[in-house]
Amino acid sequence: MVMGKPNQSVRKVAKAAKLRNRVLPALDPTAFSLDAYMPDDKTRVFNFNGRKLVSVLGREDFPGERVFKLPTKVVESASRQPLTAALLPCRLGYSPRAKGQKVSRANGDWAFTLLYCIDGAGTLDFSQGKHKITRGTFALLRPFEFHAYEADADSPWSYYWIHFNGTVAQQYYDILTTGGKNICIAVQSDLRFVEKFEKILGIYHEGSAYKNLVQASSAMHQLLGDLFGQICHRTATQDSTATRIARTLTMMSNNLGTHVSIHELAAIAGMSHAYFTQQFRKLTGQSPRSYFNQQKIAKACEYLAGTDTKVENIAHLVGYEDPFYFCRLFKRITQRTPTMYRQSFRAKTHPTSGLDPRHE
Repeated sequence: MVMGKPNQSVRKVAKAAKLRNRVLPALDPTAFSLDAYMPDDKTRVFNFNGRKLVSVLGREDFPGERVFKLPTKVVESASRQPLTAALLPCRLGYSPRAKGQKVSRANGDWAFTLLYCIDGAGTLDFSQGKHKITRGTFALLRPFEFHAYEADADSPWSYYWIHFNGTVAQQYYDILTTGGKNICIAVQSDLRFVEKFEKILGIYHEGSAYKNLVQASSAMHQLLGDLFGQICHRTATQDSTATRIARTLTMMSNNLGTHVSIHELAAIAGMSHAYFTQQFRKLTGQSPRSYFNQQKIAKACEYLAGTDTKVENIAHLVGYEDPFYFCRLFKRITQRTPTMYRQSFRAKTHPTSGLDPRHE
């Protein structure tokens, strides 16, 4: 039993690190639990799958403000239904000329947060610094990360806000923000976005029956899809081919542990699949798939050299579900198996003295 303790400790540390690196716990139908309450007028507390999150809401009520929040039990139930578990707006509203409005979340929110300024200005503070939000600007924030925002004192913003969650929410976040690189997204003011927010508010105004949840989910897909379309159009008209390809390289490097399809990368570059592949090869000398695989294997080499993590676990860390495929790919690229690579690296790092112990 004593000999087993170090291994158990290593496993616990590795498991804890893996959990810290996950953005949002999976929506497990058997475990999903959300409890929300207001201990006072300016504080909201969420207990999400055992994690406590506190939001401080320092503001007055704004004339014309509209807010809708799905009951906690409805959110829990919707997370177990395939059509609504994929993407669901949970809380949303419209705040006109929100003078004095201030929100602070030291540990973020349990859901993704989308803000859309239609007039005036506000300030967003998050891990990458402060950013001024003006008319026609979206901000997309992911869960469990510090953020705070407030209305401009002289020209307070009017804005829509929406908190959403779901099994595809992370994928939307990745393609809209280029893997978290562009949190604030400036687009042309477009009535379609206002219509989509209003549509969801209108659906929920009729109640939270299952048919309403399905319609709201569909409208949320359309809203995020329209936003992605705007980003792609802006990318295609403003950026050079090299800049657009560089954006996909960043997307790859930020997502070495997941699967990103060539179609997704082409969409981020604002190109067709065939043209993207052609231009990518022209600029890098490799196909997108070969380049991505080499980046993943390079990351795997770092794990092999610097940790004692098992090979099959490393395969999962760099986005390969099949460890056998990972090992074949690793050998094809490096000419060595993962085990051989680890052994050769450590032989170089810790060489023997070269003395024969029989002659000491």
